[in-house]
Amino acid sequence: MYLELSEKSMHCVRKIALLVLACSVSGQDVDAAEWALEGTLGQELQYNDNISLNPIRKDPVVGYLLTPGFQATRKSGVLDLAFGGRADIRRYDDQRWDCDNFNLDANNGYRTNRSVFSLIGGYSVNCSYNLQLTDTGVILPNNQAENYRVAPSWTWQWTARDQLILDASYSKTSYSSTQGGTALNNNASIFSGNDSYTVHLGGKHEWSQRLSLNEKLYFSNIQYTGSNTSTQNLYGFQLGADYKIDRLWTVGAGGGPVWVDTQPSSNDTSSIQNSSMTLGRVANINLNYNGQVTDFSIGYSNTVNPSAIGQTLQTQSAFANYSYHLTRDLMLDLSSSYSLSQSIGKSTDNLNNQFNRTYFTGAAGITWELEKHWQLKGSYVYRWQNYKQDQNVQNLNVGTSDSNLVMLFLNYSWDGIRVSR
Repeated sequence: MYLELSEKSMHCVRKIALLVLACSVSGQDVDAAEWALEGTLGQELQYNDNISLNPIRKDPVVGYLLTPGFQATRKSGVLDLAFGGRADIRRYDDQRWDCDNFNLDANNGYRTNRSVFSLIGGYSVNCSYNLQLTDTGVILPNNQAENYRVAPSWTWQWTARDQLILDASYSKTSYSSTQGGTALNNNASIFSGNDSYTVHLGGKHEWSQRLSLNEKLYFSNIQYTGSNTSTQNLYGFQLGADYKIDRLWTVGAGGGPVWVDTQPSSNDTSSIQNSSMTLGRVANINLNYNGQVTDFSIGYSNTVNPSAIGQTLQTQSAFANYSYHLTRDLMLDLSSSYSLSQSIGKSTDNLNNQFNRTYFTGAAGITWELEKHWQLKGSYVYRWQNYKQDQNVQNLNVGTSDSNLVMLFLNYSWDGIRVSR
């Protein structure tokens, strides 16, 4: 599959580049600065016995992955600039699953005595099956997602212990398929893109050296595109705290309610009276241990996010991660996660009105630092999924499925070039 960027996509890339350039020439930055350019190149062989997580018949593939990347930075006393690019090029013995992913991102920050201004932007084109897994669990070949995003923020040091934080973000996602549609169900319903706007107003208070408190008000507007053009407005607030138990242990928690106001498409005259207000919730709790040879973390989260099926999904997740340095150059990684996703708010698309998915993944890997710049890693990943939907709707993905993935990864990291003036 070959990637062709549209004129609109190139226009988005140019706008992001102009933002980076504007940041680089703003302000009176006369301090000494350090410039750096770094790069990585990874290669991977993998075997997946069911890449599509098909509950009826398995789709085994053998693949080769090439993952080049670079990062350019400029740091000074008041201005930090960073611009990076990554690619993930995949080729399989079954050409239907060939996949090209490209990502450009910029992260810029400007500091004054009491304020920090930052601007993050990015553009990506991908058909990553990992993205489809975390989003809906519907894994389809020859699909492409295009996204661009901009997120400015401002942090003001109100007092020695208090911060005021204001940030906003805009993201636009669209989908295309070389097959002229996607087989989410029997009528080949097309994935729905979305335009999302979010505004956060929050604060942080350092109660003591160990305890900090935080709060946040937020508003989001999600306009779905494609076959489903409904609109959802999200309103909510969160309260949270972070506590440093001792030198090695930290714990954090937060949560709050979210109200989802769903407005049906103006083109759907049969659904004009179906506007609804739904109460959901967001929450997170995590416990971390960072030792000299061992790292450990467990946690729980409940999030509300838009998805590719034209619905806002509430996802509850629990995770556990563990890493241990067997020797100076050899490290063991273990991880697992379990999630339950459900639609929140009524959908104007009745075919997707009862989304319900349970997903589990477990992974084990060993990483060997061959030399300063070379890293070799072998890993195994098990995935399990249970996909449900309204019994009156015939969905090809309904049912229980699993897959086994074995990978061998070789990575080279380049220290790059560093210049100070």
